[in-house]
Amino acid sequence: MSEAAIRAQRAGREAWGTEWRPTVQSSAPGRIELLGNHIDYNGGPVLAAAIDRRAVVVADTRSESPIEILFADIGDRVSIDPEALGAWRNVSGDQTSSDYAHGVVAALGARQRPLRRGRFVLASDVPIGIGVSSSAAICVALSLALSVDDLPAREVVLIAQEAEHRAGTPCGTMDQSASVAGGVIRFDGARLEYDTLDPQLGDVAFLVIDSGVHRALSESSYPVRVEECRRARAWLGDVLGGPVGHLASIAPAAISGLPEEDAETSVLNRRIRHVVSETSRVEAGSAALAASDWATFGRLMTESGRSSAGDYEISHPVVESIVERLLGLPEVLGARMMGGGEGGSLIAIVQNGSDPSVRERILQSANSDLAGGAPSRQVFAFSFAAGATVGPLVQ
Repeated sequence: MSEAAIRAQRAGREAWGTEWRPTVQSSAPGRIELLGNHIDYNGGPVLAAAIDRRAVVVADTRSESPIEILFADIGDRVSIDPEALGAWRNVSGDQTSSDYAHGVVAALGARQRPLRRGRFVLASDVPIGIGVSSSAAICVALSLALSVDDLPAREVVLIAQEAEHRAGTPCGTMDQSASVAGGVIRFDGARLEYDTLDPQLGDVAFLVIDSGVHRALSESSYPVRVEECRRARAWLGDVLGGPVGHLASIAPAAISGLPEEDAETSVLNRRIRHVVSETSRVEAGSAALAASDWATFGRLMTESGRSSAGDYEISHPVVESIVERLLGLPEVLGARMMGGGEGGSLIAIVQNGSDPSVRERILQSANSDLAGGAPSRQVFAFSFAAGATVGPLVQ
């Protein structure tokens, strides 16, 4: 039993006593984005992996009462009456665990899926705020626990995405797909589907470093970039003399020599250049991953980060400074910003990543710019993990 599951069961017993006897358990992992930054909503491919940190829900579903959900890690408790929820949406601008729970119940209700009732407890060991999709893990785990029906994987992804939308977070389906599928996936942003992959890591590890600079996705430049790419697609269609379905579908040769007539077209050129070049990097990265050519994969990661920071302008100076320091270490094969950007975390691919001395050097390098007394940045080592599960809980 995982530490999160133990915490959830302990919190349930403390809240409701011995009469609370959980009968169902679900869990869902967070994810890391390996390659393919900000191109899923442009129809491009992304390589992502589920990680060995999970959100866990345990539930006593023997009651027909309104749904009660206890969030073990923060002590909050919410009661939800599905019949009174209707077409609920969060209008506060901030997102909480309670908002995600309301979003899941509303999304299931909109699909007329029968709901389990009773007392639910959620606990998670997916780090929050560093770009490893803690909210997707929560929404997937709650979707599985709350649904009476055995949901198809595709529907779980869509319900969890709708829950985040209702909570106020604009997101695609890559995060939820990685959480549901597990392992490593190649997500297709055009088809909104994925293929599962099985790379051999050997002595290589992926480390995630929290920069300490945080910004919510809903408050970041994410929606700005989405709108810029919409304008870029329309402009590119005018230049090329025909409609453009997705920016990621454009061949590199087609964007050679695009006009830059003013500040607007200069910006659009840079956004297009990132999407097209990043799509090519994912294609090369898929081949490198299949061959366990981690040196090539690391180089592509570094190039991805530089394009994200330069052409896409979605990184942060603190993140880029840490990246450059890490790239000076012989064990680091590649490093880049990860996720929405403007802070959050960066990811590094490291030889001998399980060696404590290697991790200590990376930790020292990541923190070498901090003044005395400043809190140390955290370095997380993640393994690839299985996908989301749900089933009866036998006591």
